[in-house]
Amino acid sequence: MDASDAASPLRADENGWAEGRIEPIAIERAWSLFSPEADCRIDVERWAHHAQRFFALRIGVAPEKVYPSGASPLVDAFDFEVLGAKGGVADSRVGSPDSRVGSPDAAVGGGGGERVRVITVPLDRAPHARAAALAVARGPAGGGFDALILRAKRLWQIAAPVDAGADARPAIAAATVLASVLLAPVLPPGEAVLFGVKTARERLERAQRGAS
Repeated sequence: MDASDAASPLRADENGWAEGRIEPIAIERAWSLFSPEADCRIDVERWAHHAQRFFALRIGVAPEKVYPSGASPLVDAFDFEVLGAKGGVADSRVGSPDSRVGSPDAAVGGGGGERVRVITVPLDRAPHARAAALAVARGPAGGGFDALILRAKRLWQIAAPVDAGADARPAIAAATVLASVLLAPVLPPGEAVLFGVKTARERLERAQRGAS
């Protein structure tokens, strides 16, 4: 089983750590984030609070992760779910007064949410991603992120929709939240540009307005 495949169900052990092969996703098929932290532990309560406070999004992670004795896996995968005010991403407008944000448990498995597959691996296992990000960072659309890419230790990737007409908002929402909590620059699929959380949020807002 390839846990990197968004179409495949995730199999996990008793700690919620993904089992099976976890490989980096081709950069043209994923939102790639370059984190300065080597650790891949997920603090879902902090992530959910952050998503609510700054982006008016309700999120969850499945399967639930636990880290006995402070240990964590070298590679991992999970499904990131986004719910809006009325149970769908289309209604999760950033800053909307109608947004209702609940706990991660309420989001995952609660129905109506949109899920995207996220994988994370040490960056030294994805030299192609690092090279691509550095090439962009050193170009005119690099946004001055070359130093951050050089310091990055871990790659987080959100699988982009396979179908051209598929709703990209769940992936953009996940990229926005992760860019914020991980302090990681984002390389979007099929684009030679790097950006941070401010631009990610602007993209999410545009995507939501375009779907209204």
